[in-house]
Amino acid sequence: MRRRRMTVAVLLGLSLGAVSAQVTTQMEWQRCIGGSGFDDPGPGFTRTDDGGFVVVGWSDSNDGDVTGDHGSLDILVTKLDANGSAQWSRALGGSEAEFGVSCIEASDGSLYVMGNTGSVDGDVTGTLGLQGIWVVKLSAQGTLLWQRTYGGTGSENAVPQLRRTPDGGFMLHGLTTSDDGDVTDLNGPGEQDHWIVKLDAAGDIEWNRTLGGSGAEYGINVIPTTDGGYIVNFAYTRSNDGDVVNNHGEDDLWLVKLNVTGAIVWSLTLGGSDFELGMDAVVLPDGDIVILGHTKSTDGDVQENQGNYDVLLARVSSGGTLLWTRTYGGSQNETASDLLTTADGGFLVMASANSNDGDVTGAHGGQDMWVLKVNGNGDLLWQRAFGGSAFELGILAQTTDAGYLLCGSTFSGDGNIEGHHGQRDLWLAQINEQGDLVWQRCLGGSSEDQGWLRAELEDGSLVSFGYTESNDGDVSGNHGGRDLWVVKLRVDDPERPAEPLDCAIFVPNAFSPDASSKNDRHCVNGTECMSTMTLSIYDRWGNRVFESTDPRTCWDGQYKGQLLDPAVFVYHLSAILTNGETVERQGNITLVR
Repeated sequence: MRRRRMTVAVLLGLSLGAVSAQVTTQMEWQRCIGGSGFDDPGPGFTRTDDGGFVVVGWSDSNDGDVTGDHGSLDILVTKLDANGSAQWSRALGGSEAEFGVSCIEASDGSLYVMGNTGSVDGDVTGTLGLQGIWVVKLSAQGTLLWQRTYGGTGSENAVPQLRRTPDGGFMLHGLTTSDDGDVTDLNGPGEQDHWIVKLDAAGDIEWNRTLGGSGAEYGINVIPTTDGGYIVNFAYTRSNDGDVVNNHGEDDLWLVKLNVTGAIVWSLTLGGSDFELGMDAVVLPDGDIVILGHTKSTDGDVQENQGNYDVLLARVSSGGTLLWTRTYGGSQNETASDLLTTADGGFLVMASANSNDGDVTGAHGGQDMWVLKVNGNGDLLWQRAFGGSAFELGILAQTTDAGYLLCGSTFSGDGNIEGHHGQRDLWLAQINEQGDLVWQRCLGGSSEDQGWLRAELEDGSLVSFGYTESNDGDVSGNHGGRDLWVVKLRVDDPERPAEPLDCAIFVPNAFSPDASSKNDRHCVNGTECMSTMTLSIYDRWGNRVFESTDPRTCWDGQYKGQLLDPAVFVYHLSAILTNGETVERQGNITLVR
């Protein structure tokens, strides 16, 4: 893996603890965001076209950075510039509780924020039941432009994230117990159904669909497909009626294919007679779907289990046929969290491991982060355990230089963990393509600090979003209770040659423009070495879908203002380096969702 200088922006905590002698670090700035109450970041985060960020969560403060609180918990939306300074902050809600879970930016800089509301006053109108799904449009300056609530007289709960659709509208989804109001595609009486709603650009409902049976269902993702339809990935279904057929017992994984108008094309339950839980899924360029979860079963679709929960990986054809399943683990509990595709057609899995036998080797005790590399058939190629003697939990992201970033929380101060401050720290680390640890940092103060990786920027910087309850160590300016924390850290690797002559130009071969801020833009790496550059990207019919002569400009997966479907594209790069050398590159780029 090519090592390089890297700038890290962390929205919560950072420690400059002991590291490899090859790497030095310098903290450039840090910011705490919040008030004296409870300010908690939700999963809502987006990068903005001006180089800043918008973070979304909820707050019961009415001081510090938070003004205009309506009572109970409000959705808190904060706009940061590229240096982490707050440009504006807006509390949205009414007298009951609101929770923010998603945010996306439109081409004009306006923002769409999604969450849950139980209010019928303040900024909120139209809530019918105990809780509805709430979508708010804000101007680029934070002014409320319009708001809509969606649901019935029961309760609705939004699931991240709000998605743009290729026609300029939106897709939202969540859980519902209603059978009235906006929930018009009724599935009959059930404990809890999953509800999918297609909106136009103005927020009006075009169609809606409930999925489920008489038990409870929990959907976690809606993924667009090349034919204009959608794959709905469920954490579980407890039904064996209604839309659900062939449940194997207890909780099964459930996968549903919808057409462009929301009608079911096919569905597949996956599991055995014990418990399964789905965590992630990807749609591949050939239309196949790979599902990640964990299982306690030893029968049905589960061929083997080494004890308790094992990680479960399955591949399903575009027509809904189960192609294969694989399990990975040891005699204790192994649970999955994150799935990435790799350039060689394989997959990288992030999991948690409590074993030190079976497929798990090199564990440190307690619960470790566990990274597995498998090929396209699910065969295990290598595995690595990261952590200490206490408890670790993490997620995974790919970097632009072909490595991988681990981001999670740790209670340990031994094993792979160095520089631990006390209680829970954020842990940030990079591994190469072979799974070897390149560098690691413990991030936080003496209290609770936790975060989630959200973006790698064009200059190689990394953004994590979470919270801090500390006011020491690396943390200063905490307003009290729990705050957001933004830190910028520069990491310098002396092995990286200083001269542009040896600078590597790297063109990533895959990205996922899903507004998640995780590998959601296609950016050429090594642009600091370029004097001039022309990057052209073509679809399979030869249409030029993107072209740029600015090395800092990345492709967001759109063509003529519309998001493109998953596919393989061809790129041509022509550049002149600062040393006068001419570089010509061409190859494939895979757009995945």
